[in-house]
Amino acid sequence: MPSYLLQRLVHAAIVIVVVVFVVSLIVKVIPGDPVDVMAAGNPGITEEQKDKLRAQLGLTRPALEQFASYLTGAVQGDLGQSIRFRVPVTQLIAERLPATLELTVFSMIIAMLIALPLGVVTALRRGSMVDYSGTVVAILGVSIPSFVLGILLIIIFAVDLRWLPASGRGEFILTAAYKAVVEGDAGVFWKSFRYLLLPSIALALSITAWNARLTRSAMLEALRQDYVQFARAKGLPNRAVYIRHAFRNAMIPTITILGLQLGYLLGGTFVIENVFAWPGVGRLAVQAIFWRDYPIIQGIVVVIGGLFVLINIGIDVIYRMVDPRIRYDRA
Repeated sequence: MPSYLLQRLVHAAIVIVVVVFVVSLIVKVIPGDPVDVMAAGNPGITEEQKDKLRAQLGLTRPALEQFASYLTGAVQGDLGQSIRFRVPVTQLIAERLPATLELTVFSMIIAMLIALPLGVVTALRRGSMVDYSGTVVAILGVSIPSFVLGILLIIIFAVDLRWLPASGRGEFILTAAYKAVVEGDAGVFWKSFRYLLLPSIALALSITAWNARLTRSAMLEALRQDYVQFARAKGLPNRAVYIRHAFRNAMIPTITILGLQLGYLLGGTFVIENVFAWPGVGRLAVQAIFWRDYPIIQGIVVVIGGLFVLINIGIDVIYRMVDPRIRYDRA
């Protein structure tokens, strides 16, 4: 396992470097640069002043030289300085990242709490109305884009019913939960939770649909296996057969793609954060693209790419714990 993890980390570093390089080239292909964006708010600036400002910002250097300089700093933990805010990119990301992780993790929790029971029940009642209803829910979840669902949720629950806020973010949910326990006031928790609810549901729907169908298929496959039939022949209760034998093995395919789904949620927050004005990394990334703030864009790619890789390595370790037959060092 240690040699496997070391190999994965080396491969991950190479992948992140390549991804950052490609993104660096793509953002520079976009018409305009940071100086043009600045000049749009200052019509009096001359072309000579623009060229001088570009030289000061290092935008006139060759692309490979800019990337090499950026990579050298990134290895040392320096992701550059924001062109617009003139503060370190690491500071901006550190301020926004907790909000994105909070939204991502809570969305995954919602998805798994709904998808796993739904997948198991539809598998155990195959061909019934429950199964058909689960299929309808799955199709709707895959078909409705998250931003469309987010807008619908805002119209229904924020505008019409006025139950929940349409935008913004409350206090960090774990901090709010701690204060609620200490102060004995559930209202403290609700003030933060109400901001988190709508964007989490909008982000979790598609993942819920995919996991429900995957769990159903894996559960049906497990129920046909010999070890399940043998457990039934021994006279074990249905609950023990379904949970201890069938469900545990049916979870393996779901765990396998869990890392990819978490990465999908991290990417999905870029859209949802803008729909709900959620102050996370995704909203910062979209703003940075409009501002042509290259250091912020590159820094976010490094951080999100690194998180994605680390999540998948962690999933590999969990996969090994769930299925002891897996031996990475022999691969």
